[in-house]
Amino acid sequence: MATILIVDDQPDNLYVLERLLKGKGYQVLQAENGLAALDAATTRQPDLILLDVMMPEMDGFEVVQRLRDDATTRTIPVVLLTANAPDERLKIQGLKLGADEYLTQPINNNELLARVQALLRTKQTQDELQSRNTQLTALLDIVQASTSTLNLDEVGRRLIDRAISATHSDVGGIWLQQDEKLICLAQQGYSAEVIAAWETNVVADSPIGIRVLQCRELLVGSTAEVFGDHKLLGEAGGTAIVLPLVHRDASLGLLHLGTRQTRTPRDEDLAFLHAIANAAAVAVQNARLFEESNQQRQDLERVDHERDEFISIISHELKNPLASIKGYAGLLQRRARKDTTLQTSLKGLDVIEQQVNRMTTLLDQLRDVSQIGMDRFMIEAGPVDLAHLTQRIAFEMQTTSASHQLQIDVHDEPLMIYADEFRMTQVLSNLINNAIKYSPSGGSIEIVVRREATPPQRPQELPLGAYAVVTVRDYGIGIPSDVQERLFHRFFRAPNTQGRISGMGLGLYITREILQRHGGYIWVESEEGEGSLFGVALPLLNEASEEHPATETPQSASASVAGTAA
Repeated sequence: MATILIVDDQPDNLYVLERLLKGKGYQVLQAENGLAALDAATTRQPDLILLDVMMPEMDGFEVVQRLRDDATTRTIPVVLLTANAPDERLKIQGLKLGADEYLTQPINNNELLARVQALLRTKQTQDELQSRNTQLTALLDIVQASTSTLNLDEVGRRLIDRAISATHSDVGGIWLQQDEKLICLAQQGYSAEVIAAWETNVVADSPIGIRVLQCRELLVGSTAEVFGDHKLLGEAGGTAIVLPLVHRDASLGLLHLGTRQTRTPRDEDLAFLHAIANAAAVAVQNARLFEESNQQRQDLERVDHERDEFISIISHELKNPLASIKGYAGLLQRRARKDTTLQTSLKGLDVIEQQVNRMTTLLDQLRDVSQIGMDRFMIEAGPVDLAHLTQRIAFEMQTTSASHQLQIDVHDEPLMIYADEFRMTQVLSNLINNAIKYSPSGGSIEIVVRREATPPQRPQELPLGAYAVVTVRDYGIGIPSDVQERLFHRFFRAPNTQGRISGMGLGLYITREILQRHGGYIWVESEEGEGSLFGVALPLLNEASEEHPATETPQSASASVAGTAA
């Protein structure tokens, strides 16, 4: 029942009001002056105050003002009572100061009780709304605190700190189930003896474990009621609350909260506790999954590193015997050309040389991939004329491809870039070799070199400015549109090449890595059955720079490689 404080300097008035209110079941507090009223309001927090206006030393108006100035008493309803003749001016003054009612005595008892009941109903509604708002704010704070990190230990610390604060508890802990034991994730206010008692006595098959972890009960009551013979588990010694932490029908552990004072939670308080437990379970499970995935990622990274290290060693070790094989094959080729009796062996020796070159290229690619994976891929940059380099590589590759016509069109030269010439040779050779390889029927390969202020498909993260651009177009088998985004992934090969054209799916991956390390990029335009265009773009050096002078380049700007070579 509600508690009402009556304040009056006349004992008779106090007696009459007390009998009236107690007769209706209210609890009554008394104060004979303003200071006593303020003290009682602050310490006892009554639900309503009946306050006499005319009192010595401190009248009712000043008491109202002080009550409204104090945050702890600001919301307590106040009814001003006066025995003076009705005075509208005084009534307005009292209401302006914060009184909820201003009544003139004598007043009908039924009317007084009706007004008291109305004010108490309003106060109860306001208190419930305030309580709900406080709980929602606290729950939001718990959710935000626990989701702002995915570190499991930090999640536990934040959860228990906010849960204790939100429920006005004195101690608390989060215990996670691990096999048949409970492990403390986070706690606040526990002594070492209590932690040991929890770890020893609260297990999956203990009475508390069965009720909370298996039956998923919410336990609320005194320490003795909840923990029985193991009272040490309660620590605070007052009220104990134990809630299951359940996520998607799986028991994760439990949340314990304890208070030194005995409390009896209301239904809405229990609903709030369930909400806290649900939020805690979600946060804990998310952090657990993150830790597991993070560990798996680290394990995979370690395996990747070990694999890359192994590939690097193997590719290095295999190149030595391949070099010996190539050397002996070359020696035998020279002898066979001089000795007519060995002419029939030349074809076989040529095949050996081709296969050794192919194996060497594959080993070089594997070595590059492993170095990229271990972040050991070296770039030794200097001034390079991309136009001159492209023409040189095209001339060299034309001599080994009789069934393809390499057409090169140089729009601008020189095109000075700051790059590793060996790696740029690797990029251009790979693109031209791919164009030849994936045009099995022969035909033209068109190579265009130019300067572009706005190169095609430039990624947004790359700066604006002039770029040197090289495009290589073939009219071969093309690439299906649905796999083009995956072309530059390691070991990926388009489905229309598998079983028809050999390869490991590493060339374009290495090419992209090289270009990215030079501040450039690669793109593709293709239609299956119609051929492909691969383009690379690299930032140009300042053409006016004296630090990197242009190198000499061929005079011809546009020519057929085959024709010019002749």
